[in-house]
Amino acid sequence: MDAGAPAPEADQGGLAGAIALYTVLRLGLLAVLTVALMFVMPLIVALAFAVVLQLPLALLLFSGPRHRLTAAMARARSRRSAERDRLRAALLGDQPGTD
Repeated sequence: MDAGAPAPEADQGGLAGAIALYTVLRLGLLAVLTVALMFVMPLIVALAFAVVLQLPLALLLFSGPRHRLTAAMARARSRRSAERDRLRAALLGDQPGTD
């Protein structure tokens, strides 16, 4: 592995953190909506309405964390793709950087 290459663990930590943050935000919104709706309807109905309502609200309210999650996923995908290409070239006996 190159000394200048970023550590895969650091990239995975950023991805895991972004996933965890976005998941906690979405579940928190679901909980808040459920509690608010429980005052006017039974629990199971409030939960069903909260699930439907949190979908568009999360798109509007959590655009920053969603964009960070998307960027972290793109970085992880490009890192995996570069590693896969490097391994494929090594298996085929190609020298990197030559055409």
